[in-house]
Amino acid sequence: MSLAESPFCCPCFHCLSSMSAALLFLPYWFIDRLLSCVVFTTVDHSHGFLLRFLCLVFGVPFFLLLFLLSLPLGLFGFLFWAPLQRARRPFAYQRTLKDQDLPKLTRGTECPFIFISANLCLLPDGLARFSNLSHTQRRTRAISRSLCCSPESTEQNGKDTQPVCRTEDVMPMIRMPRKAEEDSRAEDDVHFEVSMCFPRNADFVCLQEVFDARASSKLRRCLRPFFPHILYDVGPSGPHSCGFKFFNSGLFLASRHPFAAVEYYFYPNARGEDALASKGLLCAKVHIGVTENMQRIVGFINCTHLHAPESDAEVRCDQMSMLLSWISDFQTKHREDGEVIAFDVLCGDLNFDNCSSDDCLEQKHKLFSVYRDPCRDCAGRDRLGTMGTLLRADSLYHEAVNTPANLKRTLESETDRRLYIAPPLPEGTDETGAHWTGRRIDYILYKESSSLLPLNVKKFQFISQLAGLSDHIAVSLHFSVSLPGAEPL
Repeated sequence: MSLAESPFCCPCFHCLSSMSAALLFLPYWFIDRLLSCVVFTTVDHSHGFLLRFLCLVFGVPFFLLLFLLSLPLGLFGFLFWAPLQRARRPFAYQRTLKDQDLPKLTRGTECPFIFISANLCLLPDGLARFSNLSHTQRRTRAISRSLCCSPESTEQNGKDTQPVCRTEDVMPMIRMPRKAEEDSRAEDDVHFEVSMCFPRNADFVCLQEVFDARASSKLRRCLRPFFPHILYDVGPSGPHSCGFKFFNSGLFLASRHPFAAVEYYFYPNARGEDALASKGLLCAKVHIGVTENMQRIVGFINCTHLHAPESDAEVRCDQMSMLLSWISDFQTKHREDGEVIAFDVLCGDLNFDNCSSDDCLEQKHKLFSVYRDPCRDCAGRDRLGTMGTLLRADSLYHEAVNTPANLKRTLESETDRRLYIAPPLPEGTDETGAHWTGRRIDYILYKESSSLLPLNVKKFQFISQLAGLSDHIAVSLHFSVSLPGAEPL
């Protein structure tokens, strides 16, 4: 049975929720503008003292007055919005195409898949400024164009281009399969690459920190010609058993392939600023195709964003233990007899790296005995060719990293990389060995098991196209699976 698009079982609840959210928008926007007049980015500082002075003297009282005037209207909307959040499903679903017959895939072929994961920091503008980012809506438009355009259509100087929409990009199908014997590279022979552009024809895009509702709407509108199936507004907000949640999880999953089942699991152990958002684990089962004897071929995708404060290693370890249990429960519940499982992937921002001594607890977690990290050599050491994915916040707009082309050149130089990638923790320490990685906190992991199809990792990319738009570097995993014979696994 297809997933319903609305998070509410009753259309009246959906309309009432939309109306109450509209009433809440004005006070929300005014308080966001007020915060933007107080928190300044390095770009704001470069504009001189006078502009900042005017924002403080005139902007703060102006937006504070507007907020107070709009507050009664917002409180009225809140009376309806808050209880409705307890009645909604913890995700919404956008479906562009109606259900279609799944493609039939012949045995002995190799089917390629491309995953993208990126933290976009699409918070309300005032909060994004704490990460030295601003203009959330403007960044969203640029990010959407970046995700939709192809490498061939992107200029080498790193400027934004308009997406080229092709008919075949709309169809949720697997690209032309190849014979497995055509590629004889060893399974561990992963090619690491710094790319200036997002890969074309990605199958799945997992995004984190898409907290702003208008940003989410812009992303969906731009991605819908390329990804017919999108999960958004993931996670509960409003009153919750663990306290009031001002934001949802920020997770956003776009797919070329239809979803067969989706569930969201909430982390109950958040602390500090992370307790304001309902972070958790999004589990999805997707339909890929059918074998010659009509066995369904499916894949499992798991997206998450772990606890952020650097000192709370125990919280992150507990969350990793929870997610392993939840993934097992989800797959046990939704796996059907006779299905062929193509892949089981876990991606997202895990908020720890594999080189910092402060993160040794997370590095040794049993998660890495279940899922494989293609960038990891062992606990505490990354493979040659990998690099950090968290940029230094104070240098986001330096010439060396403010365009995709410049950031690519910087990432390819280990000397320059040390200046702009966040260093290992604790600060002041350095990594052992000749290869310097920095904080690599964005992951795409995959499972290897006898119950899964043979998987061959081709390439892992570090993508510089979000230069100046996010404080994270996007990553992409390219792999293929070899289809079996007619017998079920």
